[in-house]
Amino acid sequence: MRLWHSALMSLTVLALPAVSGEAWGVGEGPGDSLYLSAGFTPDPKTIDLELETRIDSAIEISETCHGFISGEEPDVSVYYNAGPFPLIVSADSDDDLTLVVNAPDGQWYCDDDSGSGLNPSIRFGEPVSGNYDIWVGRFLGPGPATARLSISELYSE
Repeated sequence: MRLWHSALMSLTVLALPAVSGEAWGVGEGPGDSLYLSAGFTPDPKTIDLELETRIDSAIEISETCHGFISGEEPDVSVYYNAGPFPLIVSADSDDDLTLVVNAPDGQWYCDDDSGSGLNPSIRFGEPVSGNYDIWVGRFLGPGPATARLSISELYSE
């Protein structure tokens, strides 16, 4: 299934023009894919998520990660066509959230409270073009949560 999703995403991305400021999405919710090109508008691009977290990211991803994520498939996949701007992924909620991002370089990036309050934020200062798979997690244990995921080149939540 993952291979099919990757192949489909690759074909979809190849069919899209790489125009500065372009933002394209498939739906607007969990499990969706976005295509963002440097200078995209609106900035931030936000997605409301309803999560059912159940997998401990410290066990399944890396001991440096915290919190519980929904599953093996990312909540949102973003293909980002990089430019001169940073890429900032953040989330906010009344819950204590975490972020897990698998970047195009194959590395895992995790955060707990780098954003405002108990909200996570990951800043890629010199992002590369490619797919960013994003999971929003719940710090306090498995269970339901709602969150707003923000993707920006200008600021974090």
